[in-house]
Amino acid sequence: MTSIFPELSFSSMSATDWLGALLIAALAFILGFALNRGSICTVIATADWVLRKRPARSIALLESALWAGVVYAILDVAPFMPAGWLPIEYLLAGAILFALGSYVNGACVFGSIGHIGNGDIQVSLVFVGIFLVTFVEPIAKLLPEHPPLSLPLLGGAMLFVGLIIVVVGIRFFLARRDRANFRVLTVSMGLIGVSFATLASVAPLFSITASIEAVVSVPVAGAVAVMGMSLGSIASSLLRNRAFRFKLPTWGGMLRHLTGGILMGLGAVLIPGGNDTLLLTGFPGAAWQALLAYVVIVGVLATLIAGFGSKAMAWGD
Repeated sequence: MTSIFPELSFSSMSATDWLGALLIAALAFILGFALNRGSICTVIATADWVLRKRPARSIALLESALWAGVVYAILDVAPFMPAGWLPIEYLLAGAILFALGSYVNGACVFGSIGHIGNGDIQVSLVFVGIFLVTFVEPIAKLLPEHPPLSLPLLGGAMLFVGLIIVVVGIRFFLARRDRANFRVLTVSMGLIGVSFATLASVAPLFSITASIEAVVSVPVAGAVAVMGMSLGSIASSLLRNRAFRFKLPTWGGMLRHLTGGILMGLGAVLIPGGNDTLLLTGFPGAAWQALLAYVVIVGVLATLIAGFGSKAMAWGD
């Protein structure tokens, strides 16, 4: 698979490499902006469904996957996984761990980017926790072989467009009392799906879950992607709130986010991938493993939220 992901340091970049990095930065900025503006993640969507009987956000997440499918189909690029699916026992264990980590953190990888943009900087420790796990080489050596995998698309662009129309129509009916948020969520889901799939097409190693690891393994692209997503999320917050509201970290909060990140990292190693991979790579690629893992993640989150409540809250509410 062709990639413009610059596997070099800043000092050795050519003009073409700089153009590639600029493209990655722009796409990452759009992705971060949309993640913040959509005020959405799997934890928030599940809490909305369980506690408030509002399934619209859960349905909207499917839209982002369908928009990603449109991009893959138009670009004629197969959704690519740097590491293939592990056997089902690892997959299930990984989904449970990822759900536990997301619950402890109070947000999945989507929501974490959104919270960082809103000034909750301590949430960034979730990515440090993920990095601490995913970058430990001995863990990978304990797992079965799972070479890179290209997934067959679910269908052509017109099929994905047709499914988007159906899904948006269902959500429009369910969200009839909140038309303003409906429009924002619709545009945000489109931007998330399009920007992520385009990034993944030109830079196949890209993943929100592994973005911190990429700073070390692929310095230029990793640093540019992390910075672009963070700035995009902050820009979205500034447009909404007119000011950047920095929240002072606490020892308890930092420990919680770091612990959540470690659990999410363990889950991402065993699946492999986080909810971004499942939704925006696995779903368009018609992977039953992605559907199974995501259903388990949502099921575990729903059980925890129903039993213990949730501090997850959409910042746009």
